[in-house]
Parts: sequence; C-alpha cells; structure tokens
Amino acid sequence: MPSDLYAVILAGGQSKRIKSKLPKVFHKVSGRMMIEWVIESALELEPVEILIVGNSSNHALLREVASRYRKVSVIVQEVPRGTGDAVRYAEGHVPEDAILYVGSGDAPLIRGSTLRAMYRRLLSTDADAVLLTAEVPDPTGYGRIIREGDRFVRIVEHKDATEEEREIREVNAGFYMFRAGPLFAGLKRITPNNAQNEYYLTDVFKFLQKIVIHRTDNWEEILGVNTRRQLALVEGIMQRRIKGRWMDEGITFILPETTYVEYSVKIGRDTVIYPNVSLLGNTVIGEDCVIGPGRVLKDEEIPDGTVLL
Repeated sequence: MPSDLYAVILAGGQSKRIKSKLPKVFHKVSGRMMIEWVIESALELEPVEILIVGNSSNHALLREVASRYRKVSVIVQEVPRGTGDAVRYAEGHVPEDAILYVGSGDAPLIRGSTLRAMYRRLLSTDADAVLLTAEVPDPTGYGRIIREGDRFVRIVEHKDATEEEREIREVNAGFYMFRAGPLFAGLKRITPNNAQNEYYLTDVFKFLQKIVIHRTDNWEEILGVNTRRQLALVEGIMQRRIKGRWMDEGITFILPETTYVEYSVKIGRDTVIYPNVSLLGNTVIGEDCVIGPGRVLKDEEIPDGTVLL
C-alpha cells in the first residue's frame, strides 16, 4: 500500500452496556483482545501510522497495547462528544493529502481483505469517501443507509430514525475510507443536532462531494460488541473461522462445535481433536497426534505422533 495511508481506530466508548470494570475493547475473543484484532486488520493496509482514539479512563491500557506495535499510538478524547469529535483529534497527525481509514475498536471480525477492497475502491474513483455497508438480519442499533437507487443519500442513526427507516436492513458498518482533506474540512461543519447531542462522524457525509458504498456480502464481519450476549455471538463466529482454517489445513475435529481453540495455537497435519477439548495460549501440537476428549492444553508442546486419551 502507498505510504500516504493512515488509520484511526475509535476506542473511546463508555462501555456501559457490557457491565464490566474492564472497558469492552479489552475483552478477549479467542484469546486476543478485541482492540488487537482490529489493529491486526488495519495493519494489513500497511499504514504509516495507526492512531487509537481513547478516553480519559482507558488511555493507559490502550498505550500498553500500542507499545507492542511499531506503528500504533494513542490520542485521548478528553470529553466524550461523539465519533465525529473523536476523529477531529487525529487532524494534527494526518497530512491533508493522505487517505484515512476510520474503524471501530469493538468489531473484531472485520477482515483485512475487506479493508483493502475499500481502499482500492477509493483509489479507483474520484470519491471523497467509501463507506462499508451490509444487509443484516436484525438492524437494531445500527445506522440505516438511505439510498435513491444506487446513489447514497444519507445515514440515519437508529435513535433518530423514523419507524419506516427502521425497517431498512442495509446498515452502516462503521468502517470508512476518506480523503483526509475533505474529511477534516467537513468535520469543522458538523453540529450536535441529534437526540444524543453528539457530533456524529456520519454527519460529515452531507459535506462531501461524492460517497461510494462498498457492501460486504459477509454481514457477520461488521458485528460490534456492546453486550455480553454480543461478545458470545462474536466469539462463536471467530471460533468457526479458526477451526475452519485448521480443517482446511488437514486437521480433523470430531464435533468441532464442542472444541475451543485460541488464535495463537498451532496444530500439525493429520492430527485428530476429539470433543470437549480446549487448546489455549501458545500450545503447539505436532503432526499425527490424537487429543482425546475433555483435554485442556495451555502453552504445551505436543510432539508428533502423541496420543492423549
């Protein structure tokens, strides 16, 4: 990717609905914090820098996470005044002629391949922005995409939507590619004229010349986490991804839905994993192994040909 791409990850939400002392972006999905999944996806864009926008209560933890990466830093939104205000904090860090990716820190399923497709879409047009959308079975809580034919008109946040607009199932995914100059110029013009009295990032679209929609066919990848139920849903999807990848590499899972495998585990070809197994941490399993029912392996190295029953 060219050297003029920057990324902003929004991680300043108040995390009230997850009901935890730990801010939601630090909750783990398959052994990795949600914010780390989002960082890893953004790194596939090869950005000059990733800027995480935190708040006054979570910035220290965010800086601890950022210190593990070469290209990641944290800026603080001192007062929570909405996503539009949060992105404005990045203005002094991003050149006017750069491309800026903006994404949500609580959506760990987003794929780097989708972000790269959005980036290519922006480069191939004269648009000021590309926004990611998806058609979801239950759009509750999401901003709705208002179109006239194929033309983007606006986004209406759920709390501000009419009953008719709430029937729309194409939603804003919360991931965007912008040309930085028009974006920051537009952010200076938005106002908090909404039910939440916040500066919505989505209000900037009314001040941009051309917006292109990029719709993903995989609606699961846009799922965000605000509650424990949503965390469990996202965990289940991530587990299917992880075990599906290993099955494609020649590993047998007997009743895979009963097995838990963290992202950092390594498994050799022709190994068979029986039901109710948990593989955790940096466990490495060799080839031609059998891991019997109910085993819990954490940070263990299992040689080729081992049978654990």
